[in-house]
Order: sequence, then structure tokens, then C-alpha cells
Amino acid sequence: MTAISTGAITVLDPTAPPRELSHSMALRPDDLRGRTVGFLWNSKPNGDALFSRLEELLREKYEITLTSHQRKPTASLPADDKILDELAATADAVVVGLGD
Repeated sequence: MTAISTGAITVLDPTAPPRELSHSMALRPDDLRGRTVGFLWNSKPNGDALFSRLEELLREKYEITLTSHQRKPTASLPADDKILDELAATADAVVVGLGD
């Protein structure tokens, strides 16, 4: 096999400079006592067990009163706006997590 040389090579750099993302922290309640805590699970295995145990611990230590459990259809997709709106309307704090 014979290679033909044109004398010029174009090299493309597919990298981009890092983006500087700046987000302010969400406001946090001073105390969870008597508050509603939401849980948003990304549907990975064992996330339900993790949140169940975390709920028990929060009820014991911080005396939370209510919980709201929501689930994304899959880890690779964002949560529906309906789910996020419901958590925002009903929960004083939200734990977002995964399993595995």
C-alpha cells in the first residue's frame, strides 16, 4: 500500500476551556424539627433502601414530621418539572441522591 503525502496536516483540538460555573447555595432551614423533607431518588439500585434508612434517622434525630418521596424515571434523565414543582411546594428541604 502506498501513502500519498500532501505536505499539510490539520490537527483539530476538540477540547474546550473549562467553564466557570457559579451557583449560590440554597437557603437552609435553621432546624428540621417539625419540617417536611423531600427525597428525590434517581432510580438506581438500593436508593430506595438508602432513603428509607435516612428517613428513619432524620425522624429520630431531627423529629421531621412529614416526608415526600419522588422518583426520576432513570438516572440519565432529569426529573420532570411536575416532580420538582411538587417537591418545591411541599418540602422544606430536599435530599437528592442515588443508589448503587
